[in-house]
Amino acid sequence: MWSHAAETKDLEQTLSFYADDASVLPFNAPIVTGKVQIRQLWSHLMSTPGFSLRFAPTSVEVAQSGDLAYEIGTFELTMHDAQGKPVKTPGKYVVTWKQMGGKWKATADIFNTDVQSVEKQ
Repeated sequence: MWSHAAETKDLEQTLSFYADDASVLPFNAPIVTGKVQIRQLWSHLMSTPGFSLRFAPTSVEVAQSGDLAYEIGTFELTMHDAQGKPVKTPGKYVVTWKQMGGKWKATADIFNTDVQSVEKQ
């Protein structure tokens, strides 16, 4: 669901997965904290020409308490280069989750690329 929201550029749905005080640690950028800054980050990403993002977990671990978890996964980010050609960037991520009001919310989201150079389509 979260990946689909990002892929379809549904900003509100994408933001709904974050806790109000969550932090995002994107690659090549400073940490952003709170819904206002996270909204700005995602809005900027989604408005980038050629933006497409797909991600999926490779593992999820839930604490015995049942209220904390972490997810490890991979992603593929596509954006246009200066010439307008799509550039795919593979990467990985870690998200920490916490049960809040009966819903799982992301409290920390870190992602980075696998390679310095990127593959052009």
